[in-house]
Amino acid sequence: MRPARRPIGQGVKLRGAIGAATSSANADSPDPAPAATSDPPQQPQEAPAIPGDLVTVGRIVDSYGVRGWVKVESYNQAQDSVLGRVRCWWVRPSSAARGPSLIARTVTPSACEIERVRSHGGILVAKPRTSHDRDTAIALKGYEVLASRSDFPAGDEGEYYWGDLIGCQVENPAGQALGRVFAVEDYGAHPILRLEVEGGPERMIPFIGVYILDVDLPAQRILADWSPDY
Repeated sequence: MRPARRPIGQGVKLRGAIGAATSSANADSPDPAPAATSDPPQQPQEAPAIPGDLVTVGRIVDSYGVRGWVKVESYNQAQDSVLGRVRCWWVRPSSAARGPSLIARTVTPSACEIERVRSHGGILVAKPRTSHDRDTAIALKGYEVLASRSDFPAGDEGEYYWGDLIGCQVENPAGQALGRVFAVEDYGAHPILRLEVEGGPERMIPFIGVYILDVDLPAQRILADWSPDY
């Protein structure tokens, strides 16, 4: 039996520290005084177009300090998160789904420009440009954070982004259709594929080597050692 290739959250594995520009900052002082600048005032910029390949990669869980910083739960390791390398996040009020999903959402995400971000104690702390105090930071609590899939670098050999598993058709070696992946979730032990089954209740399959035999992303097909009767 071929071992399953392990997925890597919705984030990304990076080399080196997040937020190199602020790596020397004291963790207890999230917002050091800005240096004086003589740059001319910037003209208002047109709102960026919403990317068509957004993936949910985290959630704002609280404010951090009193100067507008927020705490962000990344859906993979904080030091590996794509949020450490992009400065335009997309945010929207959170749905009930945790992690990548095709569950319908009706709220359009808004662009959120990030001035600084770094890993701190297993989470990310970030300073949105429009957040200036604790009140404006706490107003973002519970918001989903999304990033463009095009910003994700390639994973290592044998690894997958969870978002790429969404939409894959799953079948077993006998050719029996098991359903279509509409969400991937992880409750600690291992990732779980949640399958939409036509005419029946959803199905859940652990994404581990004993059950997952092959993943063919170009064909959007997953081969699983699983019976429709399980």
